[in-house]
Amino acid sequence: MTKRTTLALCGLLILGGAFAQEAPLRMQLRLPDFFDTAFEGANSLVELPDRPITKLRILLMKATERHIVTGAVNVSVNGKGISNIMDSRNVEEGNQLTLDQSTLNKRTDDLFDPHENAIEVVASDNRGRKFYQNWVLRTGGSQNAYFAYSGSVSPDDPRGVPPDLVVDEPQAPPILKVGQASARITLRGSCGSSHPATEITLDRKPFARIQKQADSFSQSVEIRRDMKELVLEAVDAKGNRRSVVIPVVVQQKEAPKVRFAGAKYALIVGISRYGDAKDAPPQLDGAAAQADEMARELEQQAGFRKENIRLMRDDQATMPQLRTGFYDFAAKAQGNDLLVVYIAGRALHDPREGHRDQMYLASYGAQLGQIDATAPSFENLSEWLDRSVHSNHTFLIFDVGHPVPTGGEWKFPERSMVNNHLLSLFSEQKGRAVLVSGSAGEVSMARPGGQASSFAYWTSRGLAGDADLNQDHVVTAEELFRFVSEKVREESQGNQNPRYRLSAANNNTPLSELSR
Repeated sequence: MTKRTTLALCGLLILGGAFAQEAPLRMQLRLPDFFDTAFEGANSLVELPDRPITKLRILLMKATERHIVTGAVNVSVNGKGISNIMDSRNVEEGNQLTLDQSTLNKRTDDLFDPHENAIEVVASDNRGRKFYQNWVLRTGGSQNAYFAYSGSVSPDDPRGVPPDLVVDEPQAPPILKVGQASARITLRGSCGSSHPATEITLDRKPFARIQKQADSFSQSVEIRRDMKELVLEAVDAKGNRRSVVIPVVVQQKEAPKVRFAGAKYALIVGISRYGDAKDAPPQLDGAAAQADEMARELEQQAGFRKENIRLMRDDQATMPQLRTGFYDFAAKAQGNDLLVVYIAGRALHDPREGHRDQMYLASYGAQLGQIDATAPSFENLSEWLDRSVHSNHTFLIFDVGHPVPTGGEWKFPERSMVNNHLLSLFSEQKGRAVLVSGSAGEVSMARPGGQASSFAYWTSRGLAGDADLNQDHVVTAEELFRFVSEKVREESQGNQNPRYRLSAANNNTPLSELSR
């Protein structure tokens, strides 16, 4: 064999090895409750009929040939690991993991969210190389954040789907002002066409008959001071039901001025620039300016003292400086104090092959090639919070789900899970509430004609008083979170849907106390 032939063969072996390292592990998701087909990475957003998820199957194609390590496959739903309750067995196509009702009953919590679920799989081979895939399962489309939605399937139609019910008017809860005994409002909407209803009731009484698919309805109804809500319900021919609860806001005479008893603190972070390193994350226009605006609104409109606001922008927000911000500043908020943490910037999956299940907040100085050493991971943020924050009224607001420019050597998952992970990670602890800028796989969108994100703009406007739904000169946490969710959903035409977790204990916490 000649030297040239030997070199050529070596070159082919090297190229072949590189190709093998880059070849992704094919994974399939099956949802037997709904579909006979399988979903792979190219179709990772799945729209589901409105029924509970009771079965889930994940197939790792040719797992044995790829030397996938038994026991080194991790599956999570909304950030919660479920591998320990899944049945694993080898089938002709590969390794199959199965979750069904019997194994689901082993959990004491509600694993699946009724509207959105993020499924993530991480598998490792015998050389330690990791493979990552995610899917987003979404049910029911965009829904008005002010209203409560529920559906039930008839016992006589176990694979049935609750009928469609869309309320176009009112778009916000109707209000009876002080001294106003009653008022008339218009209830207008439709039943859609994919799952039509035959009848609509209002507060359990007949309201409208549906003669054909996609029929609309519009009627004037009276609201009174003794009402708390209006309940619209659509029923189909088989008894499947969909209800929408519309709250009625009744202003009380001379409502007392609410004052928060403790001190108010705010840690505000805005990162537009990430440094001069060759592989620094791309600049994010507007984030630092939005942090400035948030700090101004908290001081001028929400009753925060200037010395109790720590503003960290761009090169003031390196990884060590952020750690200090939590340990030295956020730690000042004690049990009965109020703490708001607002972060505008980028959060990223680790772009390196085999690390994409890890997620980071891109601090100033972050470098994509060594992001684990130059930026705080979500676990770092959780640790900083656990060690430093003692407030029972902690509100975490994240505007970090921004789109990442495609191209170049760095690869990111098709759908980002950063919002889903932040929501799950920081909502489990007592006394904490979380608001994120969008649902799993969604990106934070800029407002028409401007650099400010829609989420940041409406958060500032809400704190300034626009979210004061009952006009009692106080913006509560629930008012703000619902207001931001609805305004962003409306402005983005349903493409961005902020989500939140808010405990009953913090629903009525006054975030902003407005001057009369």
